[in-house]
Amino acid sequence: MSTDVRTELSANRRGGPTRARGWYIPWLFVAFFLLVFTANGFMVYIATSTYNGLETENHFVKGILYNKSLEGARAQAERGWQVDLAFAPTEALKGIVAVTLHDKHGNLLRDSTVTVRFIRPTAEGHDFETELPYLGEGRYAKPVELPLPGQWDMRLTIVHGGDDFQDQQRIFVK
Repeated sequence: MSTDVRTELSANRRGGPTRARGWYIPWLFVAFFLLVFTANGFMVYIATSTYNGLETENHFVKGILYNKSLEGARAQAERGWQVDLAFAPTEALKGIVAVTLHDKHGNLLRDSTVTVRFIRPTAEGHDFETELPYLGEGRYAKPVELPLPGQWDMRLTIVHGGDDFQDQQRIFVK
């Protein structure tokens, strides 16, 4: 008698059922796919529960006006204004926003409307806008207090006469 037949006979003598070799392999496939479906389900849950709904407003209109934006950028470059935008933190969540403004010949640009919009890139509902007063010598500045620490985008808009200037700078506030 061969050894395989002896083991089968001895298993039968003990009263237990015999199993074919590799009986567990289909169950390994089932366990693997259960693991994959569980992991994917968990990722779907995390993705849908953490999405804050932040999206581009008026995306269709912005797409249509893209060429106009490019023309505005070219005109802004041709004007050659020298603009220095800075944020100097003074204490936690507070700082001073300052803009120095000259034309391309170094002359001061007075009587401009300087507006800075603070945009929280990761969450909605905390954005705000402030207008900077003229302090003399081409300098516009104002102290600001931000509602949250972290990353902020400062979007600068300057209107002088019929011309405008736009710039953006990312800052980190502690």
